Amino acid sequence: MLLTEFEAKKILQTYTLLTPAGVLLTKEDLSTSMAVPFSYPVVLKAQVLHGNRGLSGLILFADSAEELSEKAAQLFAKSDAYGNPIDELLIEEKCEFESQVYISLGYDTSLRSLICRYSSEGGAGMDERGSTLQEIPLSVVTGPTVFEANPKFLPLVKKIWQAFIENDALLLEINPVGVTSSGYVCLDAKIELEDAARFRHPEWNASRLVRAAGEKRRTPLEQAALAISRQDERGVAGESFFEFPGGTIGVLASGGGASALAMDGLLEHGLQPANYTEYSGNPSRDKVRELTELVLSIQTLEALYVVGSNASFTDIFETLSGVVDGLLASNWEQQFPVIIRRGGPRWEEAFEMVRTRLDPTRFAVTLLGPTVPILDTIPALKTALVKRQHSQKERV
Repeated sequence: MLLTEFEAKKILQTYTLLTPAGVLLTKEDLSTSMAVPFSYPVVLKAQVLHGNRGLSGLILFADSAEELSEKAAQLFAKSDAYGNPIDELLIEEKCEFESQVYISLGYDTSLRSLICRYSSEGGAGMDERGSTLQEIPLSVVTGPTVFEANPKFLPLVKKIWQAFIENDALLLEINPVGVTSSGYVCLDAKIELEDAARFRHPEWNASRLVRAAGEKRRTPLEQAALAISRQDERGVAGESFFEFPGGTIGVLASGGGASALAMDGLLEHGLQPANYTEYSGNPSRDKVRELTELVLSIQTLEALYVVGSNASFTDIFETLSGVVDGLLASNWEQQFPVIIRRGGPRWEEAFEMVRTRLDPTRFAVTLLGPTVPILDTIPALKTALVKRQHSQKERV
């Protein structure tokens, strides 16, 4: 879970890490007085979830209240790198500094260690100055007692380490750290939190941090799917959910490799998925039911495609019971096509349950067991779609 700069600095401040004086400005604030509780000049920073804001024109400066209002309006009229509107600006007092350095903490999977990266040449353009970075392995159990890269930064690194560990961070980057005559100031900050640690941080759900981050802002349907998945700790059902407006095939997938193969198969055969989502890890019947209902709420659907690999421990009977519950609660009828390809614990019992519970005059169900290759399910889906189209023409 990525944080905006404002959110990241709120965390840093709790560890007595100094940041410039700043306030958050929203679009609604444009209609009110633009006075700020510190002196000019100020920096206006769009609160987005990607870097290179300066190069993208998302950081501006203002020398007066009038210029602040003008520059704020300019930024609110822009979009971020993913096409999302700019909703918030961080307005900060411009800070003068003598020099700037780069400090970050993150995990290196090749070294299997927490690493502190340090450069005496901080600021914009670090991607081109990677050769200046020094890498210092750190313990995740005890804080650093020395910092050979630059000993005078040891007190700062200790605080950064504490913030990183206590907040279950994956990355904590301060770029730049401004070196002033009176000490150090965190001029910019990026923090990524481990989403799986949410159960240890109830404060995330009671604050701004509940907003999930990603390359694009979640749609209402995607937000609802995330809420379904996180209602308990048993498995996932909707943790990953992407909506594709105008698509016609509702997708309930299981297993990463099988899911990707199935989506590729749909596109290769000219079929347009309306969504992508997964359920796995043996989620409860109720979670799968709610996720199924959510997928079936998409009005452009022409079929439901339930596809997955051969499960090891996911109870196929329970999860398909959730799918059937969702289908029965939906408004779909007139032999709405449902393609199910599953294998795993109790799959034969599950298929018999599906045959018994779903009325064939309402749902045209195709059941494919674990011996059927994933890509062979696509022709079965296309056949079901053609049959329904012919049936509808006959009714007309």
